[in-house]
This record gives sequence, structure tokens and C-alpha cells, in this order.
Amino acid sequence: MTDLILVLLGAAGVWGSGLVLAQLLLPVSPISSQPKSNLAELLGLGLVLGFGFTALFYLLWGMIGLRYTPGLSYIWMSLGLAGGVGTLFIRYRRLKQNADQLSATSKAEIDFRHLCLGLLLFLAITTVVQTWMTPQRFWDERAIFGLKSIVIFQEATIQNESLLHPDFVQYHPKYPLLIPLNEAHFYLLMGEVNDRWSKIMFPLLYVGMVLTFLGVLSRSTRQSVQAWLFTLMLATVPSMVPWEYGFLSGQADGPVACFHTVALLYLWSFLKTLNHANPDSSVLVRSPLIAGLAAGMTIFTKDEGIAFFLVDLIALSLVTILYFRKRLISTALSIFQFGLTTAIIVAPWFYHRSQLPSTTEMAYFSRMQITTLAEGVSAFFWAVQHLFQCMFLEAWKWGLQWWVLIISLFTFPGKAIKPHQLFLLLNLLGTLAALIIAGMIAPTPVQEHIGGSSLRFLLQISGGAILFIAGQWICEED
Repeated sequence: MTDLILVLLGAAGVWGSGLVLAQLLLPVSPISSQPKSNLAELLGLGLVLGFGFTALFYLLWGMIGLRYTPGLSYIWMSLGLAGGVGTLFIRYRRLKQNADQLSATSKAEIDFRHLCLGLLLFLAITTVVQTWMTPQRFWDERAIFGLKSIVIFQEATIQNESLLHPDFVQYHPKYPLLIPLNEAHFYLLMGEVNDRWSKIMFPLLYVGMVLTFLGVLSRSTRQSVQAWLFTLMLATVPSMVPWEYGFLSGQADGPVACFHTVALLYLWSFLKTLNHANPDSSVLVRSPLIAGLAAGMTIFTKDEGIAFFLVDLIALSLVTILYFRKRLISTALSIFQFGLTTAIIVAPWFYHRSQLPSTTEMAYFSRMQITTLAEGVSAFFWAVQHLFQCMFLEAWKWGLQWWVLIISLFTFPGKAIKPHQLFLLLNLLGTLAALIIAGMIAPTPVQEHIGGSSLRFLLQISGGAILFIAGQWICEED
């Protein structure tokens, strides 16, 4: 019982630290300086940023040679709790002051919101319970991430010889540390290794992704009912929950899906706002910044984040050239802000990573050659067929999002070529192309490389598919 209380308090502290950052970063009204975001967006982004910055804090602390101690984790938890309570109190006072300015809402709409909220609460609670029903038991969560978190906890440092030994770390010394550092934070609070309680971060990141999705959509449409519906569509994608390799496990694919979806949300919001006749300057400035933070956290979670970041940059650049040539300089500066923010977040990790030994890494960039691609033509056809089967022929098992995406595309083709929607299409096509190319140039057989990772990869980009569907069918805000 004591461990459970400490884990819940620790999670609340992580959440609180994220709430402080989210309150500072979210768009505000240029006239009154009041927040334009809603409570769902604040709470969701607070969870997402909380786990990201907790890991970044521990990384920087360890890089300068300081040791991890229970006292450090208690201080971080206490500061987070205090900051979170203060942020929510300030937000409550602002909401109370502006209560008379809120638009009238019908009783039927309020009842519908309560129904949706009840469903989301049920999903959140059952996801937490299901996650806690088992300790870490899959290969990746134990050998790649769980083992590192135990060493970090026991040795109180990230600069330990065990983390450099290829056999000890299962030939994964260069895997990012966001998950191990967060797990070590909970171990320090409990004073012992308990890989069941430490899995709390995974369902909470699921909750953070869902709430952030709801918040961004709610301020992007005239009808909040639609925002709730599409949020429920995201929350019930089977490959995320209840598939055991999704947010129920301690693997990196759920967190990657969370951070990548949040990055897409704010880039989508940025382009959608930029396309308005009178764009909101606060959204234009702050959305690329938040997207850059989320993209950096994706990279700090798993190496696939690098490919996602490059695809984001390419898709943003193409959309800018097609639609915003008259505002090329200002838009390019926003893209630069996105890229620079991502670079700042991942710079400490890449510096630390450069000191780690190379083992069996795929070295994709060095293998990106014409001859290698030519040799992988047969792998190309196999990978396309395999992905098509997973996305469409096995939809009953992994989710209908890909079928619905095609339907939404042909239902409103005119909407699909708007900047924010075209960005998502290019992003999805780019990430799928990256996966196929990786299978073509990898030194391992494509059946092993793509066949073993395709379902988890599709999980990571499903949030982008749901966002595209929502963008096709929501009534846009005037």
C-alpha cells in the first residue's frame, strides 16, 4: 500500500511539473492574456510534458556527474505537486472570473459531454488497472528499457560501466533513456525495484494523448460534440488499448505514439491557423514550440522519432512552398523554431549517446545507396503487401482507422488539400515510405525486420490517421 501511495504521489508530481510548463506554453488571448486553451488541453499536455521533462532533468543531472538519490526524487515530486496545485488554482480563478463570458450550452450537449467523459474515465481507469495486472514481461520492456532503469536506480548514475557492456544491455547501449529514467524516478521514490508499479507512466501517457487531442480539437471546431466523438475514436483504437503491446506494456511504442501524435496536433493547429485570413499570433508562435518539444521527446523515447522528425520537416516545407509563398519568411521562421526546439531537447541526449559504444545498429543512413535500394526491390513488394494486409484486411483486429481515413478522403476531397490536412497526408505517406525503405536497406530479412515491427509502427502513426479523419469531418471554427 505504501508503494502504491508513493507511485500515485510521484505520478501527480510529474503531472504537476508538466502543468506548470503547459500553462506557460499554451496559447493565450493577445488582448486579455487569458488562456485560449481549455482544461482538457492543459491537463493532457501537462501529463505529456511532465514525463518528458522529468527524464530530461534526470539526464542533465546525471551528465554533470551528480548522483540520483531518494531525496532528489522527493524534491522533484514535491516541487511538481506544489507547482501543479498552484497552476490549477490560478486556472480555476481565471475560469471563475470569465464564467459569465462562456457561451450557452444546451442540456443535451452537456449530457452528451458527461457521457463521453464517463467513457473516457472508464477507459483510463481500466487501462491503468490492466497495466498493473502484470510486471514487465516482454523482451523490449525488460531487456532494452527495464534493465537500464534498474542499473540507474542501483548505481545512482547513468555513467556506469554496465550500461556500456553490449552483452549486459542486450546490444542496445544507444537506445534513448526517457523510459528508463522515468522508471528509475519511481524506483527511487519507492526505495526498491517494482516493475509493476513503475508502469504507471504508460497509461498516463495514453490519458495525456487523449486529453490533448480533445483540447486541441475543441478549440478548432464550432461543435464540441464532434471533438468528443473523434477523441473517443482515438481512445478506442484496439492497437493502442487493449492490445498488450500497446499502452498496457512497458515498451516504447505507446509513448512514441503519444509524443508523435501531440507533435502532429500542434503542427496541424499551426497550419490550420496560418490558413486563416486573420491568424492568431499566439497560436502561430506557441504551436511550433510545443510541437518541437513533443518531437524531441519522441526522439528521446525511440530512434524512430528521428524519422518522424525528418518527415515532419519535409511535409511542413512542401506545404509552405505550395500555400504560403507570400509569407515564406515568417513561415520558414516558424519551421525553424520547430526544428531548433527539437534540436535543443535532444542535444544533451545525443551528446551523451556519442560517448556510448556502437554495437549492432542498423546504420540506415550509411546504407542509403542506390545499389542497396536496387537489391531490396523484392523486399519492397513484400513490405507493401504486408502493410496493406495489416491496415485493411486485419482491421477487425487492429482498428478501422485506415478504412475510415480512405472514406473521409473521398467524402471531402476538397478538404484533403487544405494545408493542415495535406500536411497530415504527406506525413502519413512519408512515414510509411520510411518504414518500407528501412525494410529494403536493412541487413536483416524484410520478413523479420518489417514483419516483426509493422504493427507497432502502425500503432505509432494511428493518432495522425484519426486527426486527419477529424479534420475532414469537423465543422471548422470561424
